[in-house]
Amino acid sequence: MNILKISLLGLSLVLTSVLISCEKDDDNDSTTSSQPQQANTCDFTLLTASATESYGFNTPFSDQFTQSSRWESEDADIALVNEKGQLTANSNNTSQALEAWKLFRVQMPYNKSWEIMIDVNLPLYWNSNGGRDAQVGAGIFVGKPVTSGQSSKVYECNMAVVNGGGRFVQAQLIANRLGEDPIDVQHTILTQSKEMSTLKISFCAEDKMLSLFIDNVIVGKGQRIDSKGMDNWNLSDSDVMDVGIMGFAENTVITSNPPTLDNFKYSIY
Repeated sequence: MNILKISLLGLSLVLTSVLISCEKDDDNDSTTSSQPQQANTCDFTLLTASATESYGFNTPFSDQFTQSSRWESEDADIALVNEKGQLTANSNNTSQALEAWKLFRVQMPYNKSWEIMIDVNLPLYWNSNGGRDAQVGAGIFVGKPVTSGQSSKVYECNMAVVNGGGRFVQAQLIANRLGEDPIDVQHTILTQSKEMSTLKISFCAEDKMLSLFIDNVIVGKGQRIDSKGMDNWNLSDSDVMDVGIMGFAENTVITSNPPTLDNFKYSIY
């Protein structure tokens, strides 16, 4: 494939400068949001789930997640190892991001509110290894399906680390993941010692807003995907959205100390 990948280097440099200029307490796993927080129109605590399901990565992986032609991987993979989704990435060309995308077997509705979540383990090894500008991350995504070819519109959310530059969680709203930079990136800087977290994406059907949470704390302020948002996905109430898991490596390979994913769950309200 000859596909331009999204570069995370620009964001990494910004985060690096912030980390250098701000005092950090590596013994505290709290997060500091870089964006104003906004209350979600939907109060999920008051909603009753009509469908919910959990996957603990303890049954055949291919029954739950598949490699779809809509979300092709690039010299990276997520496979079931020791009851975890283990990310690997290996290529002679590390100048572009190596990416793994796995599509979940259930699509999410546009006319109902829902949540997906995953546990991410990002080894501390990557704080100071992998080579100059090495970046590694893993998480979950929501995307607009297409009838043929590769999907491009995506809300990509991951926990990531830059060698020597710090740890962060980010939500990227991308109109064309096949060749353009994100429209908007919302992020939260993490402490260097934070190795594990639970990421959650919620979708509120009332205002068509996607929001990322880390350990139940919102990251940024969410993104609308209707005509009032920064990118209109042009979906109708009869449409559905793809969801899945993903991971990446940039300027490095992952052949040891792999990030892992566990305890995927979705709830539709």
